[in-house]
Amino acid sequence: MMQTVRLLDDLGERYGSTHKYHDLRTPADAIKLLCINNPELKDELLEAHEHGIGYRLIQAGEDLDTDDLHLPIGSNDLILVPVVVGSGGGVGKIIVGVALVALSFVSFGAAGAFAGLGVAGAFGSTALAGIGASLILGGIADLISPQPVIPKPGNNRLSEPTNTDGPQSIVRGADGKQSYAYTGAANTVGVGAVIPVAYGEVLIGSNLLSADVDVVDESDPLKTTIQQPGTDTIRFGGEKLSYSTTLASGIEARRLRPGAGFPSGKSGSVNSFITLRKGADKNCTAIRYDKKNREDPAFILELRTGLFDFVSGSGSTIIDGFITYQLFTETEISGPDPTTGTSTATIQGLLLRGQRYRWLHAFQNTQIKGEETVKFKIKIIDFSVGPGCSLYIERAGFQD
Repeated sequence: MMQTVRLLDDLGERYGSTHKYHDLRTPADAIKLLCINNPELKDELLEAHEHGIGYRLIQAGEDLDTDDLHLPIGSNDLILVPVVVGSGGGVGKIIVGVALVALSFVSFGAAGAFAGLGVAGAFGSTALAGIGASLILGGIADLISPQPVIPKPGNNRLSEPTNTDGPQSIVRGADGKQSYAYTGAANTVGVGAVIPVAYGEVLIGSNLLSADVDVVDESDPLKTTIQQPGTDTIRFGGEKLSYSTTLASGIEARRLRPGAGFPSGKSGSVNSFITLRKGADKNCTAIRYDKKNREDPAFILELRTGLFDFVSGSGSTIIDGFITYQLFTETEISGPDPTTGTSTATIQGLLLRGQRYRWLHAFQNTQIKGEETVKFKIKIIDFSVGPGCSLYIERAGFQD
């Protein structure tokens, strides 16, 4: 009767995938003839365990153990498959190559089990004895190393926290739970998992070792500005001014067109920039009245050199700037506090150099009696602007 022995994977590529023999009695006879006809195969089987390689011997869909090597071979094909040892359960019975060679040249159960090893100069009985009974008869069918299990902390000394606001578990990598630092990539294996080394063309799965996610918006590169600069971005007290007098956050104010002057009433020219420094102030003008009482002080202010800031220094994205200022009116009447009225506001927006914005800021004030001199003043409370931005004071006075 003819039997067929098949070598799979790289064994078949090097030594032929199909071998036919007549009148084989046992699987051991098949391995013996393969080694005699292919001495290089015998050497590879003897050394394969040093490289982490074992073998499965399969017939009729069943894995054969070392105890099966001397049973009748049957008529089905005998298949020899190389396997990476230590890769986890469920891959069948793995036999060390040196055990395959040893048991193929020995009549199993004979009194002189190691006496006939001189065939083809395989190796002496001393070398076979060095393999040890543990390789041949004990545990060779299962060389797979189980994954170590890291015990959970106990004894009320370390307990598993239930919150999710930081690193929580020392067993996260071993228990396969989803990463606490990321919701995308997950650990699928724990400590001790075998990483296969594949040679040649293979089709295999994989274990996730690490993941790197880089979020990039390629559709819109680094923006020069966060919005389109212009006068439409300017807000006074958080509100957009119109060209007619309106109440913006409780303050009477309106936007002025280029060249528009002070409303009818009495005012004085200032035409000066104020230094943008917290606490910096400037006396604007003094006006004396001698005929009638006056109220409703007002200032005309202008942004002439832009209003902007940077995200992280010059050259980075340009963002809105802001200036918070306070207006005062004072009299020359002697006393502990000559101030008769104050008004504070914030101007905010995104203007580039060359873009201008003018507005009138009025505020309610205690009535000023005739024949008194009133001084107008402005003070910087806070600001966040880029280099060169400033606040321009054009006029100060009273509206009719």
